[in-house]
Amino acid sequence: MWLVLWAWLAWLLPGPAMAQDDWLRDSWRDVIAGSPFDEPLQVDSQARSHSVSGSVHARVHQPFERLADELSSPAAWCEILFLHLNVKGCLHGPGGSTAGTALALFVGRQDQVDPAHAERLDLRWRVVAREPRYLDVALEGDEGPYGTRAFRLQLRAVPDDDEHSLVQLRYSLVFGMRARLALRGYFTFGGRDLVGFTLEGTGADGQPTHVGGTRGMIERNVMRFYLALEAHLDTRALPEAERLEASLDRWFTMTMRYPRQLFETDRATYLDQKRREYERQQALAREAAPGGR
Repeated sequence: MWLVLWAWLAWLLPGPAMAQDDWLRDSWRDVIAGSPFDEPLQVDSQARSHSVSGSVHARVHQPFERLADELSSPAAWCEILFLHLNVKGCLHGPGGSTAGTALALFVGRQDQVDPAHAERLDLRWRVVAREPRYLDVALEGDEGPYGTRAFRLQLRAVPDDDEHSLVQLRYSLVFGMRARLALRGYFTFGGRDLVGFTLEGTGADGQPTHVGGTRGMIERNVMRFYLALEAHLDTRALPEAERLEASLDRWFTMTMRYPRQLFETDRATYLDQKRREYERQQALAREAAPGGR
């Protein structure tokens, strides 16, 4: 009798996993509630002597099951990453049972088009956890762009209500000697005036000042990846032939909400470059396929 009653109560009461999901939901809601933007999202970053990380917490208009189904695919992540203006191509293929799926990311300057001439990052994509009310997906690599190390892009998500999900997207890098020297020159010259989203104080002119340096850099890029995620999800219902163009246009439109941080080129130039990059990416995919030349 007591065993039956105990089993019934255990079924009724939330277990440890459900309690953890509720804790994440409540804590992320608190983070997002302090958003300085006109949409439910928050950006933050941390920098140490040899590493930097940035995070976006956001509430997205996507039911959790639909979001989890879509983001549990390496092909979807290649489509998401490709929208970033410094990503020139993305290929995915099978990986080992412990490594997940191999994913090749080609990165380069904004004005560089051909993936074959870009820097290649070999990443491991895997679903860390897929539960009824929790998703954890990670992309990891030993090497990052421009001499950095320990590339990691991680997405976690929980349901908020029947029509919305809460997500945390975190991007982190470790700096090697080459990267530190390159960044020192970059922030001295071309990147000197570039900023992130976190407010640091008020300038002599009375205007708010935003974080710069490595924190500004990681905040700009984690926001670009987050907006790519949102653009991808927003356009999934379209016919396949229309999705690429629609997601590119959607991504650029969303970045223009934050021109101080994210503007680098005009819409026509971005779209033209991405169309050419996509053609070259498809050619690389054909060459990499079994029987390709």
